Amino acid sequence: MYKDILVKGIKIKIIGDSVAAGAGSSMSYETEELMFEEDGTKYFRRVAPNSWWGLLEQYLHNNYITCTVENKGCGGAFSYQINKYLDTLISSDDNLVFVLMGLNDRKRKNGMGELKANCECVVDQLIRKGKMVVLLTPTPSVHSNEYYPNRIYHTDEVVGILRDIADSKNFLLVDNYKYITEHLAKNQLVIDDVIYGEGCINDGLHPSDYVQKLIFQNLIETLQI
Repeated sequence: MYKDILVKGIKIKIIGDSVAAGAGSSMSYETEELMFEEDGTKYFRRVAPNSWWGLLEQYLHNNYITCTVENKGCGGAFSYQINKYLDTLISSDDNLVFVLMGLNDRKRKNGMGELKANCECVVDQLIRKGKMVVLLTPTPSVHSNEYYPNRIYHTDEVVGILRDIADSKNFLLVDNYKYITEHLAKNQLVIDDVIYGEGCINDGLHPSDYVQKLIFQNLIETLQI
């Protein structure tokens, strides 16, 4: 589907939260490059060679697809911040934008309403700027993390909103939540069996290298590249 587009050497931008940035994978670290700052909190760019997007970068290179991949995912960012600082995260020469956000909004009182409004606004702005948009859903997390006291909402609610937005606006959705859930069922596993890994964050939320590979596989299958 996207292979003919990618061979032209376009620029891919990734925006969103820590899962977008590849947090959780081994050999992942924050750089000193400041993305934005709000109320004294600084959000830095992350390097993550073993993440889903690091694997994408390697895959494109190995297949002689001359695209550039730039990740500006921000760990801890809420959807309203991604919306608010969109012009600092996006460049005029970006062609294809992957958007993955929503998990942090689970902590906010009207988090799902905010996610819907902000994600729709982000998508609409990107389309007006002439960008191709692909929306990604987050991955499942373990029960103990999913039900921390500060989780007012849950991941399945985030996923439902993102699915509805992609459907209503008729653009591509990379449904990682569905892909990984089906993978677990097929292999008689639970998320606890695969979300932890050597050198990974291992907090039950951020994907291990194993899960990062599943996200990558789902991405290239969905984009048909």
